[in-house]
Amino acid sequence: KLRAVPRDLVVLLDTSGSMSGAPLEQAKRVVSMLVGSLAPEDRIEMIEFSSKPRAWANAPQPATDATKKRALEWLKKLRAGGATEMYSAIVEALRALRPGAQRQVVLVTDGDIGGEQQIVELLHERLPADCRLHVVGVGSAVNRTLATSLSRAGRGAEVLVGLDEDAERAARRLLDRTARPVLTNVTVEGDAVVELAPQHVPDVFAG
Repeated sequence: KLRAVPRDLVVLLDTSGSMSGAPLEQAKRVVSMLVGSLAPEDRIEMIEFSSKPRAWANAPQPATDATKKRALEWLKKLRAGGATEMYSAIVEALRALRPGAQRQVVLVTDGDIGGEQQIVELLHERLPADCRLHVVGVGSAVNRTLATSLSRAGRGAEVLVGLDEDAERAARRLLDRTARPVLTNVTVEGDAVVELAPQHVPDVFAG
């Protein structure tokens, strides 16, 4: 039986002024479900960013019940305001990996930023083999170009959640692509099929 690969979840949560009100509340609902899905062997980091990134803790934390409770308390208190400086937040998330684990960076944003191409290039150049970047687009006018470009460059999923949509349903769509990876960094070989396979083969998840 294949065992799930441990996860290092890194939540990058946009708390800039454009996320104020309903967008941030929807984002918090999605992030709460992601945190709740973690197992004891997983780890968690949370970074909010507006004018600059601000981390919840100074190092990745084991996902115990007590740790997850503290993370959710921190999440609940966040407020939106300021400009959006996403580049430095993503740089901070693409740090050294824990051997044997998959680093899952989940960017939660309405995408109201500039410098999109610079961020996409960063992912193409510096995304580690065992890292995935997933994008949760929140709001009524999500920057789809940014969300799609980042998720493709990050070998991850793109999930959109409107202000009137069920946030739990959106979170479940993301959990289907993140919760229990069993085969990662899959490669396709063989002259008959290699030209037909995608450049990056998706990971395989339990179920």
